[in-house]
Amino acid sequence: MNQFITIVIFTLPGLLTYFWINLFGITPSVRKNNNEVTAISVLLWIPIVGMVFLIYNLSAYLINLSSTIIYLILWAIGKKYLEVNYSIPLFENEITYISSFEGLVNLSGEIWFVLFYVLLTIVISFILANTISRYAYEFILNKVNGVRKRNNIAPLGVHTTVWDSVFLNNKGQVIECKKDGFSKIGLLLKVPRAHESTKAIVLEGVDHWTLVFEYYNVEIDYTYVDTDSGLIINIYNSNKAQEAQKQFNERFPSGVTSSASQVFLV
Repeated sequence: MNQFITIVIFTLPGLLTYFWINLFGITPSVRKNNNEVTAISVLLWIPIVGMVFLIYNLSAYLINLSSTIIYLILWAIGKKYLEVNYSIPLFENEITYISSFEGLVNLSGEIWFVLFYVLLTIVISFILANTISRYAYEFILNKVNGVRKRNNIAPLGVHTTVWDSVFLNNKGQVIECKKDGFSKIGLLLKVPRAHESTKAIVLEGVDHWTLVFEYYNVEIDYTYVDTDSGLIINIYNSNKAQEAQKQFNERFPSGVTSSASQVFLV
């Protein structure tokens, strides 16, 4: 039980924020090992827990203040009209403030506090990760690139991996996938994230685009080469590819226009 509480209180906030940041598109160039993830989680834990403590103590102060005011009002009414002095235990017990790790550990034994802590952590970690991915990351990147330029080193790109910078821009791309003598041409429909062990690429209209490129030559803008797996992806000029498709459709009105998708595993 103590191990569970430790994970919830001291590990969950940082890991959850790191998880959100990755989902928002800031993916590390390499997979982090356990020690690196732990270090990142500790750094992210500090601002999250600080905000959780601030909100909790402020809420505790307001609740204690409200309870005191209600208690005084009821006490005054009872004394004046009922001519009795009595205590109300519900309003006499104050909510404990958090000012030390000892106080945090003591409160972690209360189920209501654990639920409050987890729910607040989810909300705050989402907001913090959103802020980091939208504003802090770009600001830090600009500062880092400023130093790199002064040191005559090429600046870093916004994307952390070459894969992300080429294929995750929400832009329609006609590509040719080649590996071990096998080749497929089509409209890129879906691509995996950078660190998926097996990359499954979904191509649309393979038959159609294959026929288009048999009749028309389209220049290649970029070629992506994976030196480890041997995968080669030629990325054709979008405007030229659309123009070739238009000419093909005009020349062969009843040509193959199948939009059936095919998966290319690498």
